[in-house]
Amino acid sequence: MKRCIKVLAFFLAALLLPGELGAQGLFHGHHDRLVGTPDNPLEVGVGIKIDQITDVNQKAENYGAVVVLRLEWTDPTLAFDREAMGRDFRVFDPPAFVTHASNLDTVIPAFVIHNQQSNRWIHESAAALRYDGHVTFIEKSSLILQAPHFNFVKFPFDTQEFHFEVASVFPSEFVRFYSLDAFSGLGDMLGEEEWILGNERLLASTTIGLSGRESDQVELVFTGTRHLTYYVIRIFLPMLVLITVGWALFFLDEYQKRIEIAGGNLLVFVAFNWAISADLPKLGYLTFLDFVLQCMFLMTGAIIVFNVALRRMKTSGRVGSAKMLDNYAIKWIYPLGYAAIVGYAIFAYLLDPGFMSP
Repeated sequence: MKRCIKVLAFFLAALLLPGELGAQGLFHGHHDRLVGTPDNPLEVGVGIKIDQITDVNQKAENYGAVVVLRLEWTDPTLAFDREAMGRDFRVFDPPAFVTHASNLDTVIPAFVIHNQQSNRWIHESAAALRYDGHVTFIEKSSLILQAPHFNFVKFPFDTQEFHFEVASVFPSEFVRFYSLDAFSGLGDMLGEEEWILGNERLLASTTIGLSGRESDQVELVFTGTRHLTYYVIRIFLPMLVLITVGWALFFLDEYQKRIEIAGGNLLVFVAFNWAISADLPKLGYLTFLDFVLQCMFLMTGAIIVFNVALRRMKTSGRVGSAKMLDNYAIKWIYPLGYAAIVGYAIFAYLLDPGFMSP
């Protein structure tokens, strides 16, 4: 049994051979020693504190962060005589600590950040060893993380979920993770202006690790909502003005002028559509704002067709019929049409979460 465990440890060591030591974090090698046993797995506390959000890239569905990781565990093999040493603690940089642990025929628990997309650039890191074998490892780094849970159906009224996942390299029977809630969460100065971030919580679970077996995982989950003032001023207010202008067209007697102004509105909606699509990935579904914009685009196109038809009726001598249809459109078709569009969009995209889910 011990030989099998050592073979597994050697396999995990091969997976963690270093590429760029300065960029890729903590413990890459020296995993050819036994870490824990099925009868007595190593208990490791994990804390995740995000100090800064450097970027939220909606098109790539990822975000950048500056994070402080904290790991704590106790291994009696690492204990030392504080009387002989003359102090209660010893402080190591990570490579020196790996060497020290290897010389004592023990190792430290390896981890990976499951949703990491870029190199992890280490700003500062250190391991503090207490005389009784208790280890506190702290690392501050910056990296880019995948955000596959993004869902833009309710855009811009959407609430997005962000994850930071720390998974053990070793199977759960050898190393177990638990959360350090007191050392986890979001910083007070995240530096992110577009999003309102909060509702952070630390979750412990299991996942399929690098060994192909079930491994422990601790993840920091938090949510983000958008500052709606930007969208109200930059998008919804101009849209309301365009809708009002479209309605005011019906009070002009010259159908040719109506067609010209409505054509200008049509181009504005095209520009709106391009501006909004530039911020989002190429989705296979419509968002709330997409639906409203496309309906406004179709309504504006219908206004042009309607006014062309009225002009044809007028030139053919059916002035009375043209005025009757025009009056009907002013009072009922145009305002009730937009009310129906907005009402349906609110129900289908905002009130009923599953109605328009991709």
